[in-house]
Amino acid sequence: MVLGVGVASLGARPLEEIRLQLKWRHQFQFAGYYAAIEQGYYRDAGLEVTLREAVAGEEPAEYVLAGHAEFGVAASDLVLLHDQGHPVVVLAPILQHSPLILIAKAGVGVSSIHDLAGKKIMLEPHAEELLAYLEFENITRDEFEVVPHVFSPSPLLNDEVAAMSAYVTDELYLLRETGGEFLTFTPRSTGIDFYGDSLFTTRDQVAKFPDRVARFRDASLRGWAYALANPEDMVELIYERYSQRHSREHLRYEAEKFRQLMLPDVVDIGYQSPGRWRHIAETYHRMGMVSADYALEGFLYEEIVAGPDMRKLYTVLGGAGGIIAVMVLVIVLLVRMTRRIKEQADSLRKALNEVGELRGIIPICAGCKKIKDDKGYWEQVETYLEAHTAAEFTHGLCGDCISELYPGIPSRKKSDLPPPTP
Repeated sequence: MVLGVGVASLGARPLEEIRLQLKWRHQFQFAGYYAAIEQGYYRDAGLEVTLREAVAGEEPAEYVLAGHAEFGVAASDLVLLHDQGHPVVVLAPILQHSPLILIAKAGVGVSSIHDLAGKKIMLEPHAEELLAYLEFENITRDEFEVVPHVFSPSPLLNDEVAAMSAYVTDELYLLRETGGEFLTFTPRSTGIDFYGDSLFTTRDQVAKFPDRVARFRDASLRGWAYALANPEDMVELIYERYSQRHSREHLRYEAEKFRQLMLPDVVDIGYQSPGRWRHIAETYHRMGMVSADYALEGFLYEEIVAGPDMRKLYTVLGGAGGIIAVMVLVIVLLVRMTRRIKEQADSLRKALNEVGELRGIIPICAGCKKIKDDKGYWEQVETYLEAHTAAEFTHGLCGDCISELYPGIPSRKKSDLPPPTP
């Protein structure tokens, strides 16, 4: 079933036609897009949006990648498509937590997740997070039988399978309406926390029509804000205009569960974290479904439109600058230290050179006290020392020589000094 809205008023710019591929049939799961149409958010953004329900045997993501729709709704398995080289871009995760769970009947041999080993489990396509959950609980793929999903709870009610995959927002309501008791098992209990429904497009759309993509995303998120704030109005709109497949009570139940999974009071609608996507990719990698060198480049809309993360760049540059500054300081200190060491070495070398000739035995005359140089000539002591050291001399007379040479001039001899005080 295809529904659309948006007629350009007379003289106004024609609305751009956009197609949104849903991942399932009309129900509260897509209330935000119904609200964006009904409240005129798409029209205000210059868009005429056509909604297309999922068709049996057709993959919604592949329909978008083939160019039949500009936008689509898919689950966290978009990571697998991105790793395979498909140009998918996540615009906004609508559900912060995946609604996918396992349901088993109580009292028929299943009381815990481990009791599913050796039994039949009815699984829908793209239920990899449930397979990861079972593996985390040490229930390997060869320990249970997978039965294709018929999108009806009948096989579980008729004991044809021990458990079935389901949306906590949908099938659980139908099962509880039967009056039976059921057990639910969620991957989140083991830390496997995937995003749920996510709005996505292609890199080609982002590159060629960036303004249109931004307008569509903003209008869609406005629609979801309205839907959560006015759930009763949305229940009536869906029931009267889109589908009566679900009762009003069923739609109300779905609306409440969606609010719990979207967490609008905790985070902005459509918020996505690269860390969460890496966690999802790592879970797929443990299952051998994603390459070890998987990277998010080109996958998240915010990072594409924002370009390189300059904060990271500035942090790296700042860190590099700090390291360079420290290195420069160390080099300056080393240069100064080297210079100082060189100066000390030169001084020491000079001193050694100055006293080098005075080492060893120096011949000195016992009578006149002249010194014999290395050429065999006798020199006065002061002449010898001036030639071999940096010392200079000034001449005077000691007391003994004054007494001897000039007996009439009083002099002070060492012998005239008083004895030292003990």
